[in-house]
This record gives sequence, structure tokens and C-alpha cells, in this order.
Amino acid sequence: MKSNKQAIIGLSMGHFVADLYASAIVPLYPLITQKLGITLASISLIISMGHLVSSMLQPLFGFFADKMKKRAFMINGLIMGAVFIPLTIIAPNAFLLCLFLMLGMCGNALFHPQVTSLVKTFCYNNPNVSKFMGLFMGLGTIGYSLGPVISSNLVDKFGQNGLSYITFIGILTAIILYFEVPKIPTEAVSKSKEGFASVMKEILKNKVCMKLVWIAIVKSGVSISFGTYIPFILKDFGFSLNKVGLIVTLFFALSGLSMIVSSKLEEKIGAVNIIRLSFFTILPLVILFHYLMKINPTLGVTTFIISGFFIFLSVSVTIVAAQKIMSNHTGVISGVMQGFSWGIGALSLAPLGFIGEKFGIIWILIIMATLALLTGLFGLDKATKKALADKY
Repeated sequence: MKSNKQAIIGLSMGHFVADLYASAIVPLYPLITQKLGITLASISLIISMGHLVSSMLQPLFGFFADKMKKRAFMINGLIMGAVFIPLTIIAPNAFLLCLFLMLGMCGNALFHPQVTSLVKTFCYNNPNVSKFMGLFMGLGTIGYSLGPVISSNLVDKFGQNGLSYITFIGILTAIILYFEVPKIPTEAVSKSKEGFASVMKEILKNKVCMKLVWIAIVKSGVSISFGTYIPFILKDFGFSLNKVGLIVTLFFALSGLSMIVSSKLEEKIGAVNIIRLSFFTILPLVILFHYLMKINPTLGVTTFIISGFFIFLSVSVTIVAAQKIMSNHTGVISGVMQGFSWGIGALSLAPLGFIGEKFGIIWILIIMATLALLTGLFGLDKATKKALADKY
């Protein structure tokens, strides 16, 4: 069967909107920290908890999504993000901030495993699945990139309540998805009688799968730490809220572009070299960013934005390889590769916040970039390279 391009485009646009909400709060963290009178370590812990609780649920949501024909997870998940994320900026205390953030991110967790699995479903085993997955992931990240500039401008112009103006976008998109994305084909529903624990055990015992999961964890940790802490660095250099939002937007926009073009680049240099190119370039760019910010902040910011292209370059190739290995549980492995890995990556924020307070925030970026470099050097064994080369 030919790929259902209409369904894939619909899912990709839904991903665009869902990830827009996920990043909308990012440039507002310094404002929220000041408003609530909490420390960098405290806001880091709250962000970490929000990401962790929702992300750890993604494999479980993926498990149930694999067994159902209904598209309820992606519809309701999108609506939850649209409602609760805008409420974070008006939270009067740290407890409600954490609650709203967790509920909004739980909506994100409901959405992602099902839609990522459905991209593969509606490709109908097309060998171009990496191209479609790249489009899906890329548009999501471009949506993620626009969240900061949209939110910072709305709050700057209309105050704290300005973020509520984006709520209707998610609700409208959910309605469109209901009519545009076909019902899940019967043959795509998992007939496995294994329980969730058994499926997770199967994933954990698969050494190649766990290598791919580790690559996803490192990528997530680098992305989260860079996106979370760069507003604090830029604020210290005197950048306005709008400029901070624009810089974060450009950083993630290049990340989205890299996923869209990664399948073409993969054809030329191979999946393994995609991962190496992604992970080897981050540390030199961070060091250059640190040096240039002292002598020419414009060039420094440009270097930081360019690093976004390389951080996400390997995303689609690793997800497709993992889905190939766990073909009977694509929702679960999608939840693991996106949600679980994002949650584990977010765990790093708590200790990194203390490191940033003691030694300076730039050391957070250097530590995470070094971890990426070490993963690129030692994280690809022979079996993993074979899985990446034979993922269709």
C-alpha cells in the first residue's frame, strides 16, 4: 500500500502544535523564578519533576495505545497541553506551578507515543519511513522552536495572562485531527498478550535497543539543559525577554530543520556517521560560544544557535531503528525513545542546577556536551551499527 500522506501530514502538524506548548514556558523560567522568589536550584527541580512524571508515563501510554483503535490519546493529550501549559505563568506559588506543569506535560506524554507509532502505521512499510519520520519529528521541533518566541512576545505585550491566547490553537488542532487522521487500521493493533512489564523487560534485555535508548537519553539531556539554561546566560549578558525568546526559537528551529534533512544526509554518509557528526560537534561549539560571548555576543549567540542543528540530527534514524527492532510494540518503544529518554535527561537538571549555582551555568553546557562526545566515541558497538544500517 502507498503511504497515507494526508494522515502523516496531519500527524506532523499535530506534533507541531503539541511541541509548541511544550516549549512555550522555556524563556519564562527566569521571570517565574523572580516572581515566585525561588532559587535556580528550586526551579530546576520543578522543571525536572514536570518532565520526569510525564515522560515516565510515555511507555505505559504507548503500551495502551498499541492495543487500541481509538485515537483518544492524541486528541486528549493535545487538549491537556493547550489548557494547562498557559496556566503555569499565572501560578501563584511553586506547588501550583509544579502541578500545572506536570498536567500539561502529561498531556504531551499522552500525545507522543500514539502519533509516533501512527506515522509508521500510515507509512505501510514504505522504505521512505525515515523521510516521513524526519518530517514528523522536524515539524514537531520547529513547533517547539516557535513556542519561546510566541510566549515571550505574548507575555511582553499582554502580561502574564497573554499566554492564554494560545489555548484555542490546540483545541482547534485536536478537532482537525479527529476528522483528518483516519481510524487506526485493525491490522496495526497489537495482538500480543504480553503485559506492560513483559514488554519493558523485553526492551531492557535487548542490548541494541538499550544502546539506542542511551543515545536518545544523551540527546534529550543536552537539548533540555541547553534550552533551559541559555535564557539565564543571555539574561546575564543583558538580552531582553523578546531577544531571549527569539534566540531559543532559532536554536530549536535549526534542530527541526536538521531532522527534516537528516534522511538525505543519511543517504550520503550513513546512519552511524549521522550520530557521530551529531555528537562530536557539540563540545567544540560550546567552547567557541563561551569564548565569543566575551568578545562578540552576536557571534557567540550565532554559534549557540548552530549547535541546535547538530544536537537533533540523529533523532529520526534512531527512532526508526528502534521501531524496527520492536516492531510489535512500536507505541511502547516510541514512548521509551521520546518520553522515557526525555524524562531521564530531565533528571539531570536537578544536580546541574546546583553545579550552575556553584561554578557557573556555562559548566552545565560543557558537562553535557562532553557526555555527548563520549557517547559518540564509545556508544556504538558492532551490533548497534548493524541495526542502524538495516532498519527497514
